[in-house]
This record gives sequence, structure tokens and C-alpha cells, in this order.
Amino acid sequence: MPRNDESTRSGALSMAKGVLVALALACAASTGADDPNRAVAFMRDVVGFSQAQVASVEAGEVVTKQLPATDKSESAAFGAVRVHGERAAFLRQFGANVGRSRRGAILEIGRLSRPPRVDDLAALTLDADALAAARECKPGDCSIKLSRSAMDRIQGTIDWKAADAPVRATQLVKEMLVDYTTAYMKGGTAAMATYADKERPLESSAEFGKVLNASPYLVEYVPELHRYAEQYPAGALAGAEDFFYWCKDKYAPKPTVSLFHVVIWNDPRRDFALIASKRIYASHYFRAGAELIAAVDAPGGGLYLMDLYRARIDPPTGMLSGAIMGKVRGGIEQAVGENLKELAGSQGR
Repeated sequence: MPRNDESTRSGALSMAKGVLVALALACAASTGADDPNRAVAFMRDVVGFSQAQVASVEAGEVVTKQLPATDKSESAAFGAVRVHGERAAFLRQFGANVGRSRRGAILEIGRLSRPPRVDDLAALTLDADALAAARECKPGDCSIKLSRSAMDRIQGTIDWKAADAPVRATQLVKEMLVDYTTAYMKGGTAAMATYADKERPLESSAEFGKVLNASPYLVEYVPELHRYAEQYPAGALAGAEDFFYWCKDKYAPKPTVSLFHVVIWNDPRRDFALIASKRIYASHYFRAGAELIAAVDAPGGGLYLMDLYRARIDPPTGMLSGAIMGKVRGGIEQAVGENLKELAGSQGR
């Protein structure tokens, strides 16, 4: 696995890692008499929720917070809510709905078959700006994240002066998304695309390695899930279910098309379940991303749903870089909040 350079580590990294380790502790340890509510202790003492915010979580309200970043390329957000219901029913409902539910800034969405088919992306549309970006795209200068082979394919097969160019370009993009997903299903992280949109090519697999390396809780407290994420598709994880889906959202300034791999793992030996979501492709902004949702049995019944999303993004440049970065990071926090609101609504608060 690629590893982070020591130069990227900072006090913020220690804080971010502390949050992740504490989240694992809140999940990994059974509730004990000496600490009747580890989830609440984690939210208060590690994330920094105030007593009022903890009370809001207990009352069934979603509370979110942006977390410190390790470097300019990273963004992370956390959210939590307490819901009614029991874990098994929640997981069944989540599995039935993942990749099928539109909400908030999600414009289009759909599940992917195994193996994926172009028909799975029938609902995906590209607007005029996206088509114009594809038309102008070339290695080292492209506003869409694509591999060099994909760029060559677009420029070599589309007659942009033809009346059917938009239809043909949209079809070709769908084919490339299917190709990306198929490659990942067969080869895992190592088969993720090398983006050629900037002067220096970027290996998305290496970026995901940085996300995983900033998540030591997986190694220390749920090593089975870490091995599965690292070795997929070579390994196996007893009790796990896998799903793939695509979506187009507008959490950031440009509509972004993404591909996701979701793993639902419910270990009957523990009092929690984990849902890990890996962003394996994004057309804009995102180099890599991973989300971890913990469904933790709450004292007296119900569940705490805790959602942590970590992403590596392209640091914007220019006069508006600060505003753009704020929009992207705010969009990640918004996505965490919207996700928890939908999950809480499905369970009743």
C-alpha cells in the first residue's frame, strides 16, 4: 500500500486520527458499567460536541461538524443522530435503498449490476457544460477527471461537428464508467484509474492509500474490514454484503458523477455494525474518498448512527480558491448531514 510522506503529517493529523480511533473504540468495546455510554463520551470528548449538541443527538436531531484536515488536499466531516429501531432491520433497509434514493443535492442515481452494464446508467445525463468540457479535454488540460486512454477515446471517436455528438459522447462516458467499475471489480484498488487531467498524472489508488493510512482505527479495532478493503477482491469477509452504485450530485460547484463500492458488515459478536463506502471514481474535485457509518446499539434501545467521511480533493488555485474549497468542504458536511437525516427518517426518531 502507498504510504503518506511524513511531511504531510501535522497536529491536525493527530487530531483526525484520534477521532477515528475513538470512533472505533466507541464501537469496538461493549458497553461497560464504568462507562455506560461510550458513543456519547466519544461525541463529547473527542469530536468536541457541546452538551447542547449531545442533547440534540439524543433527541433525534442530526448534528454535524467539519474535522481538521491533514493537508490542503484533505477534508473530513462527522455527524451523529440517535434513532429508534434495531440494528438488523436498519441494515436490511439500508441494503435495499443504497444507490436508489435521490435526496437533496443528489440529482441522479442508480445501482450497478455485477458485472456492470451500460443500461445501469440509463438515467445519467450530461449537461452542456460537461459536454463542452469533454470536447476540449486533452491530457494535462482537462476539467474532467479521466484516464489518458479515456481522453484519447473521446477525441478519437466523436465527431463534435455531427448533430448526434452529444448523444454519442454521453454514451461513451457511460461506457467508460462501466469500464472503470469492471476494472475495479476485477483488480480492486490497484486497478483504479490514473487521472491525466492535470500536468502531472495522479494515481487514484495512491490517494485512496492515503485515506486508508489516515484511518488507523480499521487496522487496530476492525482488522477484518481493513484487510477486506485493502485486498478486495482477493479476500473475503464473513457476514459482509457488497453493492456498487453511481450518482450525480451537486454538493460542489460543478455536478459530479461518482462511482461507489459499499460494504455492509454486521458482526454478531459485537454490538455494532459498519457500513463502509469507497469512492472509486469522481468526475470532479475528488481524488479519493471513504465513508464509515457505525450503527451502535444504544443503552435502553435504539441506535446511534455515526457517520465519518474523509476525502482527498484537488486544492483549488486562484483568487477564488478559498471560496471554492469552502464550498467543497461544506458540501461534504452537507452530504453527511443529508445522509443521516434520510437514515434517521427511515427508522423514526
